[in-house]
Amino acid sequence: MPTPQHAAQPASAPASRPEVSIYWKPGCSSCLKLKEFVEDLGIPFESVNMSEQPERMEEITAAGFRGVPIVRRGDTYSYAQSLDDVAALLGVSRSRHRLPQDTLIERWEQILNAARAVVQSFSEDMLTRPAIIMRDRPIKDLCSHVFQIPEAFMKTVDDGIADTRELTTARAEIVTRDQLLAYVDAALERYREWRRLGRDRAIPERLTTFYGNQPSSLVLERAVWHSAQHARQLDVIAAGSGAEYQIPPALYEGLPMPKRLWM
Repeated sequence: MPTPQHAAQPASAPASRPEVSIYWKPGCSSCLKLKEFVEDLGIPFESVNMSEQPERMEEITAAGFRGVPIVRRGDTYSYAQSLDDVAALLGVSRSRHRLPQDTLIERWEQILNAARAVVQSFSEDMLTRPAIIMRDRPIKDLCSHVFQIPEAFMKTVDDGIADTRELTTARAEIVTRDQLLAYVDAALERYREWRRLGRDRAIPERLTTFYGNQPSSLVLERAVWHSAQHARQLDVIAAGSGAEYQIPPALYEGLPMPKRLWM
């Protein structure tokens, strides 16, 4: 678990606010999951939308962080990718059943296969449209992100890369529908080959990530539901444009996905 950071209150912070703050941005699935978790606990919190209040980034950087989601309690800040870390910071317990590793690995491939069909259903024009309200992110970037997540996870397992955030940013070289499908097919084949080589059976017990040294079971689970959440969003967008739903709801069962699609 990463050590929570302590920092004096920056000038940009309100003089009076709840004990807990959540720093988030639109379209961030981990941010949505964090907000739902704290809401379910019934804990009042200050909601800081970094897209609307970019000046509040000073509070995060002063505490030693450079991205969201972040949760603050008093003068202590923590990354919030791990809800176990959030629970520890908030002083609450968290325990629940998790799908076994082999189930998650197989489920991920099934979700990616279905997501590939969703991507194929989009026209060239649709891919350039915004995917998320209040965020400059076209549908094509969200499509590639679904497949960047497993690629980043494999890099963490195989090469020990702790901070994979740059691997999951928008790919400038993907412009056309054909280029997107070529990337998706290549990424999907890399995942299948990774499994064929048995790399999924060589995942260490713990992995070092940018949000701390974590149990690999938690890192894997988060990666799978992260892909699934964005795939679900894309499936709904495609269906809203007249396509058939491609992802069977059964593939979401047992994954701790957000209850909502969007913020």
